[in-house]
Amino acid sequence: MAKKEKRLIDTYPDFDDFLLEELKNTEIAKGYLEACFMEYMEDGDKKAFLYCLKPLVQAQGSISDFARKVGINRTYLYKIFGNKINPDFSTIIKIIDSLGFELSFNIKKHKLAN
Repeated sequence: MAKKEKRLIDTYPDFDDFLLEELKNTEIAKGYLEACFMEYMEDGDKKAFLYCLKPLVQAQGSISDFARKVGINRTYLYKIFGNKINPDFSTIIKIIDSLGFELSFNIKKHKLAN
């Protein structure tokens, strides 16, 4: 009898499970966060950016454990990810820092005038 080939969909029947597994890799997580931030810079949708942070937190464990680690009330953190409140910039930075990332800035390349 031939061995049945394992398919990705069999391993991760839910995309969320696949994403969480992938985000355990710090390089993939970094790329994901950068893509989310670049999208925020283009469209200004802060709610979408905050929603993108949730899988990064979940990839590291439970939201409750992360809340304790960061020093943010668990319910408050759930409200942030559920777009029920608008957190201060310092809270967003605290979350990003606790995820193990830091913001950095690059100089924009401007088009040269003709």
